[in-house]
Amino acid sequence: MPIDTSADLPADPDAVLAVLSDETFLRERAADLGTPVEFLQVGPGPSTELRLLASTDGIPPLFARFVGDSVSVLERQTWSADGAGGHRAVLDVRAQVFGRSVRLRGERRLVPVDDGGTRSTVTGVAEVDAPFIKQQAQGAVEELVLSDLRREETLLRRRLAER
Repeated sequence: MPIDTSADLPADPDAVLAVLSDETFLRERAADLGTPVEFLQVGPGPSTELRLLASTDGIPPLFARFVGDSVSVLERQTWSADGAGGHRAVLDVRAQVFGRSVRLRGERRLVPVDDGGTRSTVTGVAEVDAPFIKQQAQGAVEELVLSDLRREETLLRRRLAER
């Protein structure tokens, strides 16, 4: 089941992008997820690179015994204008688990809506290099990403309300 989720946010696309690419917000998001930041770079331009030490708490027991307590995850977002007053980011999230690659490829769009807000849409697909459990592992990764996006949305709404 590929990732396909949307949220309507109470600020214009430029304001949403400013928060999503803000170092303080990225650190708050990591803390909210309980994932220590190993590396963080904002820029050049509207891009971010973040390496997190993600806990494996909550992943299905079938996979937990193989991955240990945490996994180093590299997350990159490279933003560009979409020509319609919004923004588009290429998402690239990668991890190595016991020599096997786990990758999420996708995109995030910030599109203006009539009320002056933004519709944020994230689409993507997980790829897991694990022949015998590939579909189950991909499903687990996609569920984890959706859960993280819901938590990020809550934090993002709170941050936008403070502006």
